[in-house]
Amino acid sequence: MTINIFDQIEGSIYFSSAILSSVLLGLSVSAYRKRAVKKILFAVGAFAFFVFYLFFEAFEEFTPQIQEYVGVDIFVASLTFLVVIFFFLALIKK
Repeated sequence: MTINIFDQIEGSIYFSSAILSSVLLGLSVSAYRKRAVKKILFAVGAFAFFVFYLFFEAFEEFTPQIQEYVGVDIFVASLTFLVVIFFFLALIKK
C-alpha cells in the first residue's frame, strides 16, 4: 500500500506541529516549576494532550491501516475535547 503525496505532506505538517508543541510543553513545564502557578499546570495538561493528538494524527497519516480500527475517530475527538477542557480550566482558574 502506497501513501499519497498529500497524505505525506499532511503527516509531515502534523509531525512538525507536534515537535513545536513539544517545545512549548517543555517551556510550560519549566514555567510551572519556577512559579508553581496552578493555571500553568492546566496549560501543561492541554499541551500534553495536544502533543499526543498531533503525534497520533501524524502516525495515522503515515499508516493508513489504523483508520480501519473501530474507535479511532472517537479517540481523536476525545483528545481534542480534553485539550479544550484543559485550556478552559487554565483560563478560569484563579
